[in-house]
Amino acid sequence: MGDMDLSRIFTQGTEKWMLIDKDLCGLVDQLRATGYCHTLEVELRFAKIPDDSKKCGFTNLLPEFREKGTVIITNTVHSNRLLHSSARNC
Repeated sequence: MGDMDLSRIFTQGTEKWMLIDKDLCGLVDQLRATGYCHTLEVELRFAKIPDDSKKCGFTNLLPEFREKGTVIITNTVHSNRLLHSSARNC
């Protein structure tokens, strides 16, 4: 996501995230149809994190994909510090 401010991402319309969510689910479905049986993992790496990042609603990102795969959110500024993982419920 580059240098985009995380708070801007969450305040923008949800249509973009819904399209990404749908596309990721479609990818998982296609992979499974070909016999792929591993869990797909998506990592969102943000360069700018607001001080109140705990309030950003990480658990609301990619809700449909979370049922089929894993979402990991990291802070690239602080040595890829883990902010959220749907696999570990951090």
